[in-house]
Amino acid sequence: MDNVCLKIPNIDRVGLVLDISHVLAARHINIISMEVELNIIFLEIESLSATPKKEIIEALKGISQVLDVYEITLMPHQERAEQLKAVLGSINDGIIAIDNQALVTQYNAAAQQIIRVPYSTLIGQPLADIFPLTTPLLETLKTGIEYNNREIVLEHTKSHYLSSGRPLLDQSKRIIGAVAVLRDIQDVRDLVYTVTGQLTFTFDEILFSCNAMQRVVAMAKAIARGTSTVLIRGETGTGKELFARAIHAASPRAGKMFVPINCAAIPDTLLESELFGYEEGAFSGANKGGKQGLFEFASGGTIFLDEIGELSAHLQAKLLRVLQDGKVRRIGSNREIIVDVRILAATNRNLENMIAHSRFREDLYYRLNVIPLFIPPLRERIEDIPLMAQFFVRKFSARLQKKVNAISDTALHCLTHYHWPGNIRELENVIERAINILGDTTVLAEHIILDQTQPVCTPITDTNLPVQQTLAEIVDKVEKDVLGAALRQHRTSRRLGAALGLSHTAVLKKLHKHGLSLPDHKS
Repeated sequence: MDNVCLKIPNIDRVGLVLDISHVLAARHINIISMEVELNIIFLEIESLSATPKKEIIEALKGISQVLDVYEITLMPHQERAEQLKAVLGSINDGIIAIDNQALVTQYNAAAQQIIRVPYSTLIGQPLADIFPLTTPLLETLKTGIEYNNREIVLEHTKSHYLSSGRPLLDQSKRIIGAVAVLRDIQDVRDLVYTVTGQLTFTFDEILFSCNAMQRVVAMAKAIARGTSTVLIRGETGTGKELFARAIHAASPRAGKMFVPINCAAIPDTLLESELFGYEEGAFSGANKGGKQGLFEFASGGTIFLDEIGELSAHLQAKLLRVLQDGKVRRIGSNREIIVDVRILAATNRNLENMIAHSRFREDLYYRLNVIPLFIPPLRERIEDIPLMAQFFVRKFSARLQKKVNAISDTALHCLTHYHWPGNIRELENVIERAINILGDTTVLAEHIILDQTQPVCTPITDTNLPVQQTLAEIVDKVEKDVLGAALRQHRTSRRLGAALGLSHTAVLKKLHKHGLSLPDHKS
């Protein structure tokens, strides 16, 4: 049988507790616990059968200044303990608390899952039996100084988490214990992924119509399903990072981190610490507690190393170690950490030429070049320019709040007869530039300002046109001249239509109208 718990409302007076004790002692009933609050006394006594219990309650009611006596389920301290247990059990963060002797007093289920030590092994035991003596929670107990997001790795339990600690103070501000909140490192990574709202990009968002790009996208979709390292090759501005993001989004790792880093944009010494992390005290200015590197941060996901050809020889050697063994070693540490990361790399450099001149490691090249993916430059996919130009027109007219809804044939003629050294990035800049200076609803040739000194787009005008001609006759002559010039560069009606912004059928009709024909009569 369970113990009996009683609540006794009263009018406080001297000797009330003594009188209650006499009633119980006279009947040889042991008091297990007693709690006294203002005008309320709580009693926990040994279990009783129904009749003795009723007699005790009536006897207690007869004591002077006792207002009532009734049975309750739990004592206040028991109720508080149950509530605390329920609260600690309902949260995802690990909670571990110690008293002023560094004995573990609280240890919830989430902490048990993170630390991987059974509750029965740790509760009531010295914290130092499980944790190293330098654990920040013991420092907080000693100094009263709180800490935030200190990284902790327990080798013997394979635990890796962030810990934030606070001292526990009594009403006199004396330290009576300490409490730490623990978060598993994988949960932290997932939280960062959710909160930052990482840019997602899929294969459906890659604009193309030419056969060359169809083959590239089909290959990229196939390799996305695997885990092998991919080396993306292509000139600057061809969209190598977008392909990397699309591969990640189509892979089994899509729900994990995608971490891009430009190897050319960060100084060599800083890049090493960013990629591999460092231990506390590894160098001057190092964060207290050390820092995990991007390889650890991206574990379970994908890391994209852009401009891989800019890595120094020292970092090439460290990257080779990661590719060979799947392990990283922080700066200043002798401990190796296992990481599960898919590496996507990209470069616009000629790595083969760099190998020949001893500027890039050959063994690293073959580790990276498991699956090569070549992105063609824009000048080799002229058919895609009208499609991308229309997309950028819509994008920038919406961003700049302009009502531009078309791009003229003459403007497209300019765009398709340019060599695009900056590729898609340059095309995007040119269209944004045009939308900024545009005052109408249609992009014309005069709005196309290209990134070179000599003019590329010659206005289709003829100052020597006889003024006695009608406008329709002048337009017909200009149209015929444009078709004739275009025929010298494009040998099929489809390419001709793409260059002039016309459909295949419309091109054939205009050629017939002006008595022109395609070379070798091919369509």
